[in-house]
Amino acid sequence: MNYILFILAILALFPIASPATAWDVLVVQKYRAKPYADVVRGFESVAGGKTSVLTLEESSDEDPVRETRRHNPDLILALGADALSKVRKIGNIPIIYCMVLNPAPLVGNEDNITGISMNVAPEKQLASLHKVLPDLKKIGTVYNPGKSGAFLEKARVAAQKTGIRLVSVKVEQAKDVPRALECLPQDIDAYWMLPDSTVTTPEAVEALILFSIRTKIPVFTFSDKYLRLGAFMSLELNTFDLGKQAGEIAKQIRSGTATETIPRAFANQATITVNHAVAAKLGISLNGSALNNGP
Repeated sequence: MNYILFILAILALFPIASPATAWDVLVVQKYRAKPYADVVRGFESVAGGKTSVLTLEESSDEDPVRETRRHNPDLILALGADALSKVRKIGNIPIIYCMVLNPAPLVGNEDNITGISMNVAPEKQLASLHKVLPDLKKIGTVYNPGKSGAFLEKARVAAQKTGIRLVSVKVEQAKDVPRALECLPQDIDAYWMLPDSTVTTPEAVEALILFSIRTKIPVFTFSDKYLRLGAFMSLELNTFDLGKQAGEIAKQIRSGTATETIPRAFANQATITVNHAVAAKLGISLNGSALNNGP
């Protein structure tokens, strides 16, 4: 009996960490923002462990790598391109990125980095648009190769597989967008607005909406905010679901799966929203059943 009491006393002095708190995740973000907070909530609902947040704009250390190492986490969740560009230099800690539109230019063959693009897979985007526009045969877009070239190449392959012709025009600067729009064939069935910062400046978007009004070509976009400006349809991510997807990757890493074997992925879930007023102006008859779900 005394022996058992002795063992219990020793265990009380040296408590064993519970599985739920023995794994430390450091979230690195440039600034505080609700979408980032939603991603973290989704991540925590799946991944477990202890999560802390390093906000770079609020850090007293000018070296984010040094600050990150000071936390000594088991995993880094990098939210946004700025955070990813800073922590990618850390080679001995698994890194999952989220909320990055075009990760390809930011990451190479690092074997400790995986993550989820803010883009939905191009084949899913095209399938969603085809649900709403079943006669879709040709789609056009304007893009900057340095920012969305990697995504466009995947989109071209996806379009070819689904029998849709993708016509694209390259630009290097936002001021070239109006001219590029005029180079698109006038018989395209829709315009695909990519999350490319060169073609989404206020001036470029204004030129695109004017182009849509004049040509009656519907604009398919990635954010609901452009619907208010005159786009026809959006396929927008749910950031909480994006966090859950990252959490599933974290669970794989925690269970021992090598980070380098986990493919860098597109976002899984998104919601279709149609601007009915724009649809009416463009004379588009909507298929109600196609609007109930995302890809």
